Amino acid sequence: MTLPLIYVGLTLILMLISIVCDWKIKIKNINLSLYWIILLISAVFCLIFGFCNFSDVFNLFINNSAINPLKILIIFISLTTLSVLLDEIGFFKYLAHLVLHKAKTSQTKLFICFYLIISLLTIVTSNDIIILTFTPFICYFAKQAEIDPTPYIVSEFVAANTWSTFLIIGNPTNIYLATSFNINFVDYFLNMALPTLCASSVSFLLLFLIFRKKLKQPIEIHEDTTKITMNKTYLTIGLIGLSSCIVLMAISSYINIEMWYIPLFCSFATFIACYISTLVDKRRKRNFLVRALKKAPYSLIPFLLSMSIIILVLNNCGFINIFAGFIDGKNIILIGIISFVLANIINNIPMTMFFASVFQNCALLSSSMIYSSIMASNICAFFTPIGALAGIMFMKILKQNKIKFSYGKFIAYGTIIAIPTLLTGLGLIYLL
Repeated sequence: MTLPLIYVGLTLILMLISIVCDWKIKIKNINLSLYWIILLISAVFCLIFGFCNFSDVFNLFINNSAINPLKILIIFISLTTLSVLLDEIGFFKYLAHLVLHKAKTSQTKLFICFYLIISLLTIVTSNDIIILTFTPFICYFAKQAEIDPTPYIVSEFVAANTWSTFLIIGNPTNIYLATSFNINFVDYFLNMALPTLCASSVSFLLLFLIFRKKLKQPIEIHEDTTKITMNKTYLTIGLIGLSSCIVLMAISSYINIEMWYIPLFCSFATFIACYISTLVDKRRKRNFLVRALKKAPYSLIPFLLSMSIIILVLNNCGFINIFAGFIDGKNIILIGIISFVLANIINNIPMTMFFASVFQNCALLSSSMIYSSIMASNICAFFTPIGALAGIMFMKILKQNKIKFSYGKFIAYGTIIAIPTLLTGLGLIYLL
């Protein structure tokens, strides 16, 4: 048990350092992040060293269970491409400009409007997409208006990583844990809607109290005179594709269709419909479809598959079983806190995969234990930048836009907001 455990520990430490330091290698004109390459190499050596065998890995990837990593990847990447397509069409940028227009000279109104639109979009898309889309925009308008961007970038990040717990599609960690234990779309919503609403209300109140003085200062927004144009045909196709996907996923258990088929079909059908539309109107360029496909998070594929092998090693050496015995039957608030802390040590995706295996070895497993870990896997993102890959991307975007926002500042705001938000969400899950 000792050697595989040490090997896995060193791998996770090296992976974490590579994420924080943003290590990359360049092959021709392509920059590749090292975090998933480190994990992939480590997984290969696990097979070479005999920490797990090929047949177990093969069975893991071809089995027909909900925990099959390939099915989970299909769900997340398909949903992501739908969201990215809407971004390429200009839908998110249009909504952001609409918010600026409505707010006029009131920072308080602007703050509330941005929070609401980011929250609503996070519910129907995903937290990562919103952060990647809105963070550069917030940096831009703050510079144009000559105001402190801090209230807006913090509220955006908190909103995106709190409301992402509302539906199963909000975060890959939701998808992984829920589908691993056959929790369907409706059951997830019924159990997580109220805890999300209460936790988000607490986080918004804290945000408003922290930034209320800065928001009292008036601003003059110089709107971008560039007209935002969206092709109505592509926009309609994109919105129909996303809404159809959400509705079908909601009723998938009632029509006896495995959830992973639905986003795959809806994404494929949406892209095909858009492509056919470009053939009808030959003046329309098709490069927005190519850009949307290129922006899909393909690095998550080797990352998730390699992490599956690492978790298999932990299972084979008996560590998973020992940890399961430790938390089995424990209070769900404690389980949520452990998940939260672990995610901020090794990142939320490895934490989620680890807990999925742990829960499978628990004799006294309850759905509340799963929901508490899901809640923690989202809220951990705004405690430290290490908590989620979204945090690392967020800090990188701010640096690129020359916004001064240190790791210390991130953690300072995170400590004030994340802990009360987490305890509120976990408390509601416990009471329900």
